[in-house]
Amino acid sequence: MSAQGRGAGKTGAVDAGIPASAADEAARGEAWAEAAGAPGRVLTPAQIHDMMGVDEARAAQMIQMVRQNGLPDDQMAFMVRTAAGKGATPDRILAVMRTFGAADERAIGVMRTSGVLGDEEADAFLTGVRALAVAATGAADDEGAAAVARREKCLGLLKRAGIILFWFAVWEVADRLIGNRLVLAGPIRTLEALAAQVVKPNFWVISLASTARIAVGFLMSFTAGVLLALVAYRVRIVRDFVDPIISLLRTLPIVSFIIMLLIWVGPQNLTMFLAFFIVLPLIYTNVLSGFESVDPQMLEMARVFRLSPWRTFMYVYRPAVMPFLASSCKISLGMSWKSGIMAEVLAMPDPSIGKQMNTARTFLNTPDLFAWTVVVMILSLAFEKLFMQLVKLAARPWGGPLGCGGTAKGGE
Repeated sequence: MSAQGRGAGKTGAVDAGIPASAADEAARGEAWAEAAGAPGRVLTPAQIHDMMGVDEARAAQMIQMVRQNGLPDDQMAFMVRTAAGKGATPDRILAVMRTFGAADERAIGVMRTSGVLGDEEADAFLTGVRALAVAATGAADDEGAAAVARREKCLGLLKRAGIILFWFAVWEVADRLIGNRLVLAGPIRTLEALAAQVVKPNFWVISLASTARIAVGFLMSFTAGVLLALVAYRVRIVRDFVDPIISLLRTLPIVSFIIMLLIWVGPQNLTMFLAFFIVLPLIYTNVLSGFESVDPQMLEMARVFRLSPWRTFMYVYRPAVMPFLASSCKISLGMSWKSGIMAEVLAMPDPSIGKQMNTARTFLNTPDLFAWTVVVMILSLAFEKLFMQLVKLAARPWGGPLGCGGTAKGGE
């Protein structure tokens, strides 16, 4: 859960009796549902003025206009993030959305996608609100829906496990039918070779060395790509100079990169710089597209609310850019590992996984080759999961200077 979401939870613990434990998301969601009350509860213009800082007369006009014309999801998300940034708890935000005529399910869904609510909190919140609505109308709550959802989830997990086991069986059968360890190593022989490698003292040194080279190269390209995209978006002349270089890097063959970098930086640094130049165009292009996708109406809305440049970036630009950044990271993380290991196989820096794979190829040790391939897959997947979690956290509302305690000094 984000820092801002935790801050909202603590506020609710004081105002609405919400449990103080940050781990108890379901209990917080249920408490927020009780605090929100039945769907008929709405706010007055004076209350909206106190919560969002909008003049009462203007708030009344906004309510009437939105109820007549409707409220798009992007504008609702902007209002949700603004209210959360000012310290409003989810039950109060829901009351604001109800006042503007939004349905509870839609408002809670926007709070979930905006990062104000975690998944378990949103589910519990929505379940509690629905239960209150059902109780208000005298209808019975359908408890079978949760059981059906759990059963479908279990069936999905069993199906996925069955598919994985099927392909492992096909792999093992193919190994036994071929019967040549120089051509193919099945899952059993691969696991045996992997177990033999893991117990060696230098296994972890080799794995960490390759991971560090690739991670440093990716982080360099990530930082440079984001900063270059930001500057190119703000300064046109920078974009005119940078775009031809990015186009050249995108079209240059990887083999040419490897040969030139091997001459320029040597075998020990080849992996790091190759990952940097391979990933940079993808990060730069996608982040720049994210900046250009910002809705002008959202920028106008930020000017109407008199948001500072920092808050405009955090509440308008950042939500627009993060989907593009997350997509580019998911692709470029895999590319950095593929290109990095390829560079290690050719340059053979010591220690490195690529050197071990090249040695296994030289001595026709196919089980070891497959075992190191499994190691690369595990390390790549673990690094991708870790970094994507950080990106997901960065996409959610932040606390500190964005909360109500920081806005008074920060910027407006």
